[in-house]
Amino acid sequence: MGMRTSYHRSLFGLFRDHGLAALVLCACWLACTCCGAQDGVFEILRGNTVVGRIVVDREVKGGATSYSMVSAAMFDLVWKQHVRTSVTTQYVDGRVTGCKSSVHLNHALRDSSHLNSVGSKALYFVHPSEVYMAAPPTNEWTTARMYYEEPTGQDSIFVESALRDCPLERLAVGEYRLTLPNKSRNHYVYRNGTLHEIRVDRGWFDLVFRRVI
Repeated sequence: MGMRTSYHRSLFGLFRDHGLAALVLCACWLACTCCGAQDGVFEILRGNTVVGRIVVDREVKGGATSYSMVSAAMFDLVWKQHVRTSVTTQYVDGRVTGCKSSVHLNHALRDSSHLNSVGSKALYFVHPSEVYMAAPPTNEWTTARMYYEEPTGQDSIFVESALRDCPLERLAVGEYRLTLPNKSRNHYVYRNGTLHEIRVDRGWFDLVFRRVI
């Protein structure tokens, strides 16, 4: 039982820290993929095996921009684990005004976060019980935005799942390392300004998110 619990926690932490980017119901993901409404698709690979996909979308209306990252993956760890995450991020006039993220393992909600700005204050909620009011985030860069733009010259990223800024390092031309609150890291690789892949390094359980569209 202890080994199974450890697997659950490690898998849950893996997707929570990515912030992505994060999943909703697999049926929703399939619908988006089939109808062609997505802006980009990334395969999730464990070793050389494709275990899932991430669909990303951006909508711009006037001064408002909305990002969506939806993903579903299936892992065989002792038994099959279906992981679904969803991340949405809203900007108004270039500033983050709200975001939501959730992680589901099989049929259970394992993690969620929520930020909603109202005037000069914002309500922050991080599962299961961290709730507070504070100033809205001032960092204009989020993990959602990184799917669409290379963070040239940036030294921190607002991570939606943690609702806080995390340090970003430039490793080489087009390569960056984002260090998350638990000290785990994601490596972002851009080619000619376009995100090509994200290497999710968690020691015994590493994944690659690789662009296919």
